[in-house]
Amino acid sequence: MRSRGKTDASESSDVQIHSDLVETLFGTAGSFFAGLLGGLIAPGLAWLLLGDPIYLYFVALIVVLGAFRLYVFFAHARTPVTLRRRESRKWERLYAIGAVGFMTAVGASVAVLFYSHSTDFLGIYSIVIMMSGLSGLAGRNAGRPWIVLAQSLGLALPLAIAALMHEERRYLGLALIVLLLIISIHSTTKFLHGNLESALRNGLDASRQRQKFSQALNSMTHGLCMGDADLTVTVLNRRVFDFFGIVAATSPIKLEALAHAIGKSAGLSAEEIDIFIERWKRHIAMPHANIFTHKLGERFFEFHCERAEAGSFITVIEDVTLQKRALREIERMAHFDDLTNLPNRYQFQETLEDEMLQLGQQGFQSVLFNVDLDRFKEVNDTLGHSIGDQLLSAVGARLAACVPQPHVVARLGGDEFCVLLRAGEKLPDVDELAVKILSEMQRTFVVENHVINIGASIGMALAPKDSETSGGLLKCSDLALYRSKAQGRGKAIWYSQEMQEALTRKRAIDTELRHAFLANELVVYYQPVVDSRTATIVTLEALLRWRHPTKGMIRPGEFIPIAEETGMIIELGAWVLRQACNDAKSWPSNIRVAVNISPRQFQQKELAEVVAETVRQSGLEPDRLELEITETTLMESDDVDSKLREIEALGVRLSLDDFGTGYSSLGYLNRFPVKKVKIDRAFARQAIESPKTQAIVSAISALAHDLSIDLVAEGVETDAQLAFMASKNIFLIQGYLYTRPRPIEELRPLLAHWRDAPRLVSAA
Repeated sequence: MRSRGKTDASESSDVQIHSDLVETLFGTAGSFFAGLLGGLIAPGLAWLLLGDPIYLYFVALIVVLGAFRLYVFFAHARTPVTLRRRESRKWERLYAIGAVGFMTAVGASVAVLFYSHSTDFLGIYSIVIMMSGLSGLAGRNAGRPWIVLAQSLGLALPLAIAALMHEERRYLGLALIVLLLIISIHSTTKFLHGNLESALRNGLDASRQRQKFSQALNSMTHGLCMGDADLTVTVLNRRVFDFFGIVAATSPIKLEALAHAIGKSAGLSAEEIDIFIERWKRHIAMPHANIFTHKLGERFFEFHCERAEAGSFITVIEDVTLQKRALREIERMAHFDDLTNLPNRYQFQETLEDEMLQLGQQGFQSVLFNVDLDRFKEVNDTLGHSIGDQLLSAVGARLAACVPQPHVVARLGGDEFCVLLRAGEKLPDVDELAVKILSEMQRTFVVENHVINIGASIGMALAPKDSETSGGLLKCSDLALYRSKAQGRGKAIWYSQEMQEALTRKRAIDTELRHAFLANELVVYYQPVVDSRTATIVTLEALLRWRHPTKGMIRPGEFIPIAEETGMIIELGAWVLRQACNDAKSWPSNIRVAVNISPRQFQQKELAEVVAETVRQSGLEPDRLELEITETTLMESDDVDSKLREIEALGVRLSLDDFGTGYSSLGYLNRFPVKKVKIDRAFARQAIESPKTQAIVSAISALAHDLSIDLVAEGVETDAQLAFMASKNIFLIQGYLYTRPRPIEELRPLLAHWRDAPRLVSAA
């Protein structure tokens, strides 16, 4: 394939060179016409002087051949260059016919004239005309040596023959000179032809190289501008004109003129054009390679400037608009939230840090709102994340509409937003703005025909009063937000030092609790559930207690919520479950043990496996273990049905604790495999004085009886409360009337028979 390609290229070059050489035959109009006139001198003059008709015939023949040559010459001139170059062999043939025929006719006339009048001036004329004709052939027709040779032979050979045939032997030398002259002209012609062809080939190669260079130059995706030390631009590729929509320059132009045309085309003002010109010139003058970026119209261009030899310069121009836009988009994505187009956490922290630095210098104050949506998780869980994302977008728009410039609204992630009221001579009414935001968040949202009602909680912190650092201020607002949610949500609460103190206490308790667990300071107490009709214990509820070596007994209300929050409750709960099952193994078989399962524990996927393994290791019969679960636990957990079914399948009993305090208690009784219900202690306290409470207890008792569910009254402390519960057919009692929670060692003597326990007879 390569050989074939090279052959084709060579053949193409030969054809083009041949065309160029043929063109040279028609390129010397002056010598051409002079030759035509010169050819008529000898026969014409001979006819006029001698009157011999043979010379008139030669004149006629030369005129006819000359006319033919003129016809060919003018026809060639009128033919389009591309066509005559394509038909170069035809034009070579026509030229040869006329030229060789003409020279042969002239040569014949000269030979006759010389032979007849060699001794007078006409013979001299013949020799001069022949020599004159030969002298111009090599120079004019060197492009085609064979034509020169044919013309030489036609013009000079007749004279040489005439000299040989002459009776005067002295003309033999003339014949020899003519023959040598023909050989010399042929040699000269070949030499000139070689040089001419070589020059044409070199020119063709150079032209092709220039063409390739031009093609490469104009095929570049970058613009190229090259110039001299005096800032004259000598090379511009097509891409420069495409980039800037300017007209191609027909001659070298000054860099300043080029830059001015570019700036004008881009719509720059006169001042902006001057800046652009000076900037380009300044970068060109730098001794090292450098780059500057300039915006021209709506597009960005990079100018790569570099010095070359002798002070010349090169500038490569690249359109970087797409890259710039991509970088801006990346920067926007790095600093702004995709869903809401608000500043993200990274951008907001930078803004907050800048704000905190300026506060000390200005003596002003800033306010930070930490805004967290209420019930957003329910939207995601019930309607899906797509609806949740659209809701977040709508929330961001409402927040932004609430907060005037130059204050900042940002989304930190999830459903957490922040508002920064920036320092100034006068802040907006902060409490009023907080109320407005809460009101907007409580207003109904409609997303894809879904009517959504949520709300928000706000924690507020003041800088530099609450903190002088961005991180500290965020922590303060977060603590205030935590307090707002703890107080029932839908509130805006200011940070106070007491919140930090509470956090410090919480951390201290968490640390000590972990130490206490490792140091065996935790113990399990039990509180009996008593059948008031027989004063016998039917169940012992296991309750975790912390016996601190220096602080004494620490209330469960202080450390259980912290353990729940930190997740340590999972480890503690598993330990209590093991301890209770091991203790219950030694009790009478009619007494069960009840263990509370916290919400965090219930969320464990492997809860049923943990229970099964604990029961197996302790050897306790599964139906002697009761797991107490609150309504809140059921409301906040996933896969409730499957977990409860797994536990029931183990043979373990389920008990619903704090019944009556939730929202769906009756539904839970019908839905889940509950064996026991414990009425919240609040009902026992209110039962004596509140007719409504009495009616509720009656209804619960009737329902439990119909569903064959055991009913336990918690918090019973007086004989009157015991009697009331008995009147409602509630006989399983737990409360201080019988005993406070105590260690198993103290309760063990009561397990078989409790002689002095309160009974219904005495209570009555």
